Amino acid sequence: MRLYQLLLALLAGGCVVVAQPAVDSIVNAASYDPAVPRGGLVSLFGTDLARSTLSATSTPLPKRLDGTSVLVGDLELEAPLYFVSPTQINFQVPFEALGDRLSIVVVTAAGRSRPFLVRLTAAGPGIFTRSSDGKGRALVFSPAFEPVEVVSGGEPIIFYATGLGPTNPPALSGTAGAAVEPFHRLTYMPEVFLGEMPARVVFAGLAPGLAGVYQLNVIPQTAATDRLWIRSRGQISNFTDVGIRAGQNVTNARGTIELLYPTARADAEPVGYSPHLLVARFTARLDIAPNADAFSVAAVSDGGASSIIRFDPANDTFEGIVSVPAEAPRYGDFSRTGFSPVDLFSCHNLSDGTPVCQPFPNAIIPASRIPPAERRALDLLPLPDAPVAQGATGELRIRGIARRGSSFAIDADNNARLSTFAGYVTVPLPPAPSRTATLKLFIDGHRVASTEVSYRVGPYSFQF
Repeated sequence: MRLYQLLLALLAGGCVVVAQPAVDSIVNAASYDPAVPRGGLVSLFGTDLARSTLSATSTPLPKRLDGTSVLVGDLELEAPLYFVSPTQINFQVPFEALGDRLSIVVVTAAGRSRPFLVRLTAAGPGIFTRSSDGKGRALVFSPAFEPVEVVSGGEPIIFYATGLGPTNPPALSGTAGAAVEPFHRLTYMPEVFLGEMPARVVFAGLAPGLAGVYQLNVIPQTAATDRLWIRSRGQISNFTDVGIRAGQNVTNARGTIELLYPTARADAEPVGYSPHLLVARFTARLDIAPNADAFSVAAVSDGGASSIIRFDPANDTFEGIVSVPAEAPRYGDFSRTGFSPVDLFSCHNLSDGTPVCQPFPNAIIPASRIPPAERRALDLLPLPDAPVAQGATGELRIRGIARRGSSFAIDADNNARLSTFAGYVTVPLPPAPSRTATLKLFIDGHRVASTEVSYRVGPYSFQF
């Protein structure tokens, strides 16, 4: 299947309309997160949205498909449409839409839906995946546009995303990226992380021939894990997977990884604000080969939480970089972090059915709201020793000795300061009743442990 057809198929996710259309939810079409910026592609879910299933076949994208249109904002701009069906519409939020809160209305022959309110973000990066739901293996290609199963350090790759914002020259809504110069390059260059290492971005702009889809050409470094993600204007994309090459530098590699806070226990207090603390712990044991080259041990989870240990056997050394909370956020003060904490206990429905949640004044969570279990988890974490600039977390740097031909352990008795790490996780709004944290442990490119833990978020005074 050609690349263009493949991406169109992902956007054509997926009977006759006899009732007025109704909108249930709107999410990023690539990540399935609620972060939606201007120019981004979104998936709208509901009922009686179209008479049949129909996809756009060319660009500029049509503004009506099978009698269905989507009106955006107070000016009721008609959105460019990729796909319509009775239960789902994929469309582009117009670059020209005004305001930070937009009403979305679906119009069919049966009438108009009730407005659905969307709060726009400056960026809402989402990476397209093979499963088309924002999870699992990313769509990755070689410079020849052939599918890539295994990514190697230094070898260029191409992948696709949406929600990365304006371009230069500006692109009109519904129009495809240019196939020749001047390309529609991004105004704000995103950061790309592959295997916990920053990748060099060679090109980032609208994909030639596609509307609202961005192409990123990058050169990765040697990967410590299989994760691929983007940070754009402070917003983090979905965490996706790539294939990586495992090394031959260790033997007898084994380990465990667990979530310490929040927990999945039924009697645990639910998360009451966003962002919230996430604390994880791991153990690892391995034998370093007599002829070992450089390799890594990497424990990772949501919110940028990680402990990355890089070994340099040629010099008998290692260096660990552990993410830990900065001092002020430990006491609820996020005023200098770029986060605006939201009180999840305040969430409720407006009279028109729109769910809203109130921010904490001055970006400070009251001390009375920080649960004892979180304070106990924070007691396990030392303060960062690397400077923290406008961030909720900093770095704890730990150096030591690791010789070729020796055994190495990370646990409560050995190199313990490497074993516990933390980050702050943003809860999408409106929040769902539960969230799932994904934790992974890699040793020399081998995934030796992973787990997913669900925990409660809420409670809520509104219904979806």
